[in-house]
Amino acid sequence: SLSADVRRRIAEVARDAYLSSHPTPPWVTPFDEPELNFAYRLARHAATITRDWVESIGLEPLVALEVVGVVISIVPVTAFARAVGSTQPAFPVGTEDSAKAPSATAQIAENLCAPTLNWFPVAAPFSESAAVVQALSALPSEFANLWQLAEAQYMSEPQMDDPAWTRGELSRAQCELVASRISKLRECFY
Repeated sequence: SLSADVRRRIAEVARDAYLSSHPTPPWVTPFDEPELNFAYRLARHAATITRDWVESIGLEPLVALEVVGVVISIVPVTAFARAVGSTQPAFPVGTEDSAKAPSATAQIAENLCAPTLNWFPVAAPFSESAAVVQALSALPSEFANLWQLAEAQYMSEPQMDDPAWTRGELSRAQCELVASRISKLRECFY
C-alpha cells in the first residue's frame, strides 16, 4: 500500500515524464522504485507496456493498480494545462501526517474476481465487455475518482447510457469521435 508521500512522488514523476522534451526510452528504468518506473512508463510510453513487463517489475497487482489510478488522475490535467497554455497546477503541500494517510489499496473491494479482460483483479460482478470502465473497480476510492474525472472531462456514467446526450455543441457521436481519435493518436493500448 502506498503512502500519501509516495503517491505524490508518483504524481510528480508522471507529470514530469509527460512534459519531458527529452524522455528516457521505455527500456530504461530511471528510478530505483518500481512504482516510479511504472508511473514514468505509463505517463510517457503507455503503448509499450505489456502484461509481461508489468509482472516483471515486481509490483503487487493492487499496488500497480493504485499507481495507474494516480497516473490517470495527473496526466489528463497536465495535458489540458499544456494544451491551453496554462501553468501546471501545483501539488498540495503535505503535512506531517501525510505519510500516515491511508492509501487507495487500504480500501479494497470485497468481492474480487481474477482478471479476464483486464490485467488486474476487478470487483464482482464484472462485465464481460466493459473492461475499461471496470478497470479500477478493485480499489473503490480510485474507481470513484475515475468516475469523478470522467464526469468532468467527458461524461457521467448515466450519460454514457444515453445515446442522445450532448455536451454543448457536440453530439454524443461527435464526442465519441473526438475521444476515439485522441485515443488513437495517444496510442491508447486498451
